[in-house]
Parts: sequence; structure tokens; C-alpha cells
Amino acid sequence: MHDLTGECTRLAIDDMGCLGALEFSGQCWLEAPTSIWEMVLQEPSSSSVLGRRHEISAADAKLAVTSEDDTVELCWHAPKVAGRTYQVTVRASIECRHDEFVFRFKVLNEEPELTVRELRGPVLPLWLDPKDPPALLWPSGAGERIADPTTVGLLELPFPTRLCMGWVGFDAGDRGLYIGSHDASLSTRMFRVDATESPGRVLSSINHYPFAKPGSEWSSGAVVVRPYGGTWHEAARRYRGWAHTWWTDPEPPAWVRRTSGWQLVILKQQNGEIHWPYTDMDRLIALGKESGLDVLGLYGWAEGGHDRRYPIYDPDPALGGETALRAGIEAAHEAGFRVVLYVNGQLLDMQTEWYAEHGAAATAVSERGEVFGESWLKYSDAPMKPMGYGCQSSQVWSDRLLEVAKEIQQLGADGIIYDQIGSAHPMFCFSDEHNHSHPAQAIGPGAAANLQRIQKCMAEIDPEFIIMTEHVTDGVNRFVDLTHGCGGGFTPGGRSFPEMLRFTFPEIISTQRHPTPVLDQATASWACMYGFRHEVEYRYLPDRLYVEKGVKPVLRDYARIPSRPNVSLMQQTDPRQAHAHLKRLTAFERRNADLLRDGTFRDVEGFSCPNPALIAKGFSSGQELGVLVWNPTENDEAVVATVPGATLRRSDSPEGKVDAVAPLAAGAIRLLRYSRKAGE
Repeated sequence: MHDLTGECTRLAIDDMGCLGALEFSGQCWLEAPTSIWEMVLQEPSSSSVLGRRHEISAADAKLAVTSEDDTVELCWHAPKVAGRTYQVTVRASIECRHDEFVFRFKVLNEEPELTVRELRGPVLPLWLDPKDPPALLWPSGAGERIADPTTVGLLELPFPTRLCMGWVGFDAGDRGLYIGSHDASLSTRMFRVDATESPGRVLSSINHYPFAKPGSEWSSGAVVVRPYGGTWHEAARRYRGWAHTWWTDPEPPAWVRRTSGWQLVILKQQNGEIHWPYTDMDRLIALGKESGLDVLGLYGWAEGGHDRRYPIYDPDPALGGETALRAGIEAAHEAGFRVVLYVNGQLLDMQTEWYAEHGAAATAVSERGEVFGESWLKYSDAPMKPMGYGCQSSQVWSDRLLEVAKEIQQLGADGIIYDQIGSAHPMFCFSDEHNHSHPAQAIGPGAAANLQRIQKCMAEIDPEFIIMTEHVTDGVNRFVDLTHGCGGGFTPGGRSFPEMLRFTFPEIISTQRHPTPVLDQATASWACMYGFRHEVEYRYLPDRLYVEKGVKPVLRDYARIPSRPNVSLMQQTDPRQAHAHLKRLTAFERRNADLLRDGTFRDVEGFSCPNPALIAKGFSSGQELGVLVWNPTENDEAVVATVPGATLRRSDSPEGKVDAVAPLAAGAIRLLRYSRKAGE
């Protein structure tokens, strides 16, 4: 047995190279030992046949172990499976550093024909007491908290794209386990949490994709495993501490930081239905004034409508033509609104003339040469629209993304949203013609490079012009001014745990996700608690009748629509009353913008508010700390907040000034503003 020990931690590796113990202050996280790595090798593929895959693991090879100071080196050579010996050498370095354990892998592929496609490691066989398991912190969307990870089956999502950050955590309240991929390359990797084997046993691992060809070597980035004492914030701080080595804060125009949110409006749908002609911009402006939302996000504004004829974005004569579009944008500006126009950052309509000319050079392809893609159906009685995925490392696709940003800026818009690029598919591209060194380098690095290029170029043309995308990916969001929230954590309920993203990267500005034309008081208040900008979405004709005339829909009004809004919420909510409440809430956020917009989200650190019925979050700026308190219950609740070393200066609410210690009414929000003396 080989031990690595820190001040409070211990990792034991047995003579077979399996992890035998992972402890913090004597408390063990590991169950029965298992192979520390698994590998997939693949034979060459052709246009008709996918290459056969071979699976091997650390258990299939003899091990040589050396140890020196705080590092253990393990080497496996020539694993043998079913009588076949594979000419592959795997080295693992495990270093104990400041009470954490840093894993790195190296692979030498001396096979004459096989490619090392995948290496999974380290594989951690965790033991989680089924009677009192720690919660899993899972970075899907803005974050999810899974109370009992022993019941989830198999969780498997890629980073970047589907996960917002490269770390997971197991939170036992006063202690936890951090597992972070400290690899800033944005190369595709897969996070796995597998609870399918036996009760209480969870395998946590990270899949790397070397695509190491015959005769080549590959080295992984670091994987940091850190058992710790304290709350889950210790794990978030560890990831952010590493992120400081590569992260640069976004620097959006001032109007983005202070924006209240947007109306997402589909002007023309995929089937050609016109919902909002350009000449109806005045109606959208009026609705924005009612609700306090100061940005118009125009989707389906081009001739093809929404989810059709991408990436061709020409003003639509049927909507009023270019002159009317320009006039509508100018009218919005005169009324104090900003306008963002939509394009898709990865989808190409395969039935367009643009695709016929450029599709082969622009799209991501499989190892058999097939185009990766998806199909969209907005109405059940309309034909499915086949779409190819643009490879983010294709020069043709990169140039088109920049070109369309320039076109939109010339129309007078204040920004562009590249839908889906923050969660771009696929995981790989196998083209030899694109600017990526191997398949796993195609999407994440390409998306970041594209957005960086676009942001730099557009800032030179118009410093107030913004870049938006959908979905957060930390390494990509360095080059994004405002994000359209997508995935778990951007809506309330269920596993939603936005604290995970907001505490780790409070600089990222995002909207909530609410695909319904009315924002109820509870959902609006929930978004306020996390600093999300608000949104409503007008996507279909019944949506317009509802928000303009108060006509409450029934389900059959959306019978042809697979992705319908929350009809039940619309039936229960008066849009005028909801807009009035949202306007008061956004005015409250503006009054306190120094904390709620310019300040830093602190979650529950730096204060106490012991009433468990309330939700309280902290926002700080310099010597100022705001404690934002929300009562989501149906009863009045007592507010008793304490900020050590600070003085309560005043309190505020959407309804105006309020007694700081008065009971908090059902559904109400209150901000308690505290100040510390300089130097304290």
C-alpha cells in the first residue's frame, strides 16, 4: 500500500494501482477498490463501417509503482485482454498538494493501427451512505443539487457545452468532496456519475478523449480530488481559484449590467405564420413599458422565419421589409429600449442555397463522413426541418458568424444572440479540413475563438454592440456580454441550484429561462434573488392575444405545438397585474443596482437569517452588504438578519421603503442594506 498524506487528508493506493482509501480527518469517501482507469481503443472507420472498439483497464496490465516525497508514479504496460496484448503504456501521476490530490495521465500508443479514443480516469468508487447520502452538485445549466445521488442511475454530460463548469461536488453539509477537471483547453470531456452498480456505491469519473493515433503520445490535464471540511462553498472557491489562472472578466457595456431583462419575441414562425410585423414594434414597446423589461429580443425576424433557412438572415418583405425593420428599431431606441436580433450559432438549414454552396466545408462530420445535425419541428402539421451542425473550427462557418454580426449591426440593432453556441453540438468533428488538431478540439475551443474574434471586431465597430449566446460554459463566457439562460438552475423548482454558478462566477450576467408570455410574481421574485435578468417569451399567436387583450388560452389553442408555454399559469394569471408587479420589481432592482446589479453574489456568506421559511441571499459591493430576503410561503414571516461588524442603514422593497424588522408578507421581497466601516 502506498500512502499520500496531507495535513487532514489521506489517499492510499494498493499494489494493483487501485485507490484503497480517500480520507478527510479520518472519514473515508471510498468503497471497494476498482481500476483507476479504463480505455477505449478503436480500429479505423470507413464510410460504411464504424471501427470496432476495444476496451481495456488498469486491471489488464502489470503495474510498476515508484514513490518520491509527495508523489506516486504508476505505470502500466502492454495490457492483455482475451489473449491479445495491446502495445499501449499508461502512466498516472498522483501528487499530494495542500490537502488535495492531483491526478495526471500520459498515454503512449505503439499500436500499429488502433487509435486511443477514450481514457476514463480517475475512476473513484465512492461509498455514500444510503441512509444519509451527501448531495451531488451537478453543473448542468446553472447548477443542480441532487439530494440522493445513489438513486440517479447514470448521469453523463459533456463539458464544455452541456455543463457550465468543469467540476462536481458531493456535499455532506459540514464536509464534502470536490472533483475538478483543471484543464483550460476546452477540449471535450465527459463527466460521469454512475449509481447503477449497487446500493450506496457511486462511480465518479471523467472521460478524456485523446484520439491518440498510432505512434503518438498524449497527456491529460490535471484532475483535482479534494476532500474538505466546511460548506460546499469551499469546492466552488477551489474551482474559481484555479480559474483565476485563465479566466478574464467579461466587460460588457454599462447598459447590459443595468438591464432589467427582455421580451423574447418570435415575429415569424417556422411555418410562415406572422405574429408581429415590424410595424407592430410600437406594441412591443408598450408591453415593455408595462413590465419594465427594457430589451427586445427579436427571433424569427428574417425572411425564413424561426428555425428555417439558417444561416441566411435577410429582412422579410412579408414582415414589412428592411425600411420598416430599421424604423422599428429606431422607434425602440427613441423609447429607451435596446434591440437584439437572433441568429443560430450552430444550425444550418440543409435545404438552402447557402448550404448547397458552403455546407460541406462548414459542417461537423462523423468518422464515417456523415454530417452531424438535428431536426426541428415547431408545428406537428408542418414538415420537419433537417439541420446540420456547423463545426465551430471551420473557417467558413467562423467567417459566416462574424459576417452576420456585421449585417445585424448595420440594421441598427444593439446586439446579436447566437443561439445554441454556448451548448454547441456535437462533441466531436472528424473533418481533416477544419482548424482543429483532433476531433475533441473542434467545438469548445472553436466556439471560444469565434466569440472572441466577433467580440473584438464588433467592439471596434460599435463599443455598445453586444454578443449574446444561449447556455453558460465558463471558458466560452469570457467573450459573451449577456447569456440567455438554458438548462437546470435557470428555472425554479426540482433540482435547481443556481447558487453553484452564481457563487463561482458572479460576473456572468444571464437571464432566467421562462418560455411563457407572463412572468408570475413567485418566478420573478426567484430570479431577483439570484441576480438573473427577467424574461417573458411570446412565441405563438395565442401568446399575443393573451398579453395584448387578456384572452386566456386553453390547451387546444396549442394543439399543433409540441413546445407550448405554461398554459395553466396563463389561465391563473392576469397579464396586466403580472406586468405591474414586474415593473415594480425591476424599478426596485434599478434603485438598488449598486448591489443587485453591480455587486457580487455572496449566497449565504457574511450574514445570518435563521428563519428556515425564508430565502435570503447576500450581495456585496465594497463596504456595503445587502441581504435580500424573500418569503415564498403563504404566511407572514419574521425577519431577523444579522451581519457581524456592520450597521443596518436602510431597507427597501418593490413597494417602497419598509420597516426592516416588520414581518415579511407572503410572497414579498425585502432588501436590508448594511455598511461596514472602512478597514473592517
